[in-house]
This record gives sequence, C-alpha cells and structure tokens, in this order.
Amino acid sequence: MKKFIKRSMAIFSLALILTLAFGSRSLAYSEIPECFDFGETVFKMNAGTTKDVWIMSNYNYTYYIGPHSSSGTYMECTCRAGSEYVRIHIGADETEKNVFFHFYVSDDRMPTSEKHDCIEVYVQNIDPAAAAEVQAKEDALAALKSFSGNNSEFNAFYYYSNYKDLRDAYGTDANKLLAHYNQFGKNEHRIANKLK
Repeated sequence: MKKFIKRSMAIFSLALILTLAFGSRSLAYSEIPECFDFGETVFKMNAGTTKDVWIMSNYNYTYYIGPHSSSGTYMECTCRAGSEYVRIHIGADETEKNVFFHFYVSDDRMPTSEKHDCIEVYVQNIDPAAAAEVQAKEDALAALKSFSGNNSEFNAFYYYSNYKDLRDAYGTDANKLLAHYNQFGKNEHRIANKLK
C-alpha cells in the first residue's frame, strides 16, 4: 500500500510539473520585454496572405514597415498599450524577401522613443511577374531622376510624382513630361522642381 501511495504521489507530482511547464502560455523572445512581447517574432508568409499575431505592449506604440515593394503590405493594429492581435498583410505583388515590422514606444510614460523591437516576415512564393513589374517601375523612376533634361526649374521625377493626371497621361516618359511642362505646366504654375 505504501508503494502504491508513493508511486501515485510521484505520478501526481510529475503531472503537476508537466502541466505547469507546458500548460502556461510561452511567449516569444523580445529584445525589450519590459515594453513588448510577441506571440511570434519570425515567421513565413506567402505573398498575398494575412496573419494574426498576438502582441503585448506595456506602452502606447507606433510602428513602421521596413523596405517593402507592395502597397498591399501593411498592418492593422490599435497602437495602444495592452494585449491584442495585430493583422499583418503581405501584398500579392510583394517582392521583398524579408519584411520587418518595427515597433517603437510612443508614450508619455516613457521619456524616450528609442525603445524598439520588431517582427520579421520571410515572404514566400513571390510572383516572378510581379517582381519583374516592380523592378521595371523602379528602373523607370530611376531614369526620371537622372533625365538629361533635369535642371533647377524642372525635374522629371518631381513633376511625375506631384501630378496624378500627368502620370496617367504620360507615364514615365520624361520627354513628354518636359514638353508638357514647357507648353502648359509653367503657365499652370505647376511645381516641377521639388515634391509638393
């Protein structure tokens, strides 16, 4: 009988230890656990998908997204202290292989905004056609910036960036943008030498 009680107590103790060890929520590593903690800090997502990630913030915060190529890559969150699920979106045309979502404390209770942590997303199944399209657009914008007709009064990149009607009509054709500026833009007081 004593043996049975000892064995039962040992089994009960082991079950209690296992329950305490694995039954509680284990949080992901954080560089600054006094400010943030995340359910996950590094994970994979396919281009064109969304994922809900649990975060805990002891302070109000702000965030920004590191280099990314898609306007469909963004995050939905409250930016308030507390526990919540943020929704991370990776655009279908995303071409960056690693996208970082940076979190910064933005709270009067914390005198510095240098407290920073991040979530890293490895983007999978990138569409080669989308990647080629993004690269072509980047090349076209680079050509506008280095256009030989640029001077102190006119810059093809600024003119293109400032006016949607011109983007729609002429695209990234720097010669047509310059011709429009000389023929109409000056008289319309359009801005062509800085971003407005």
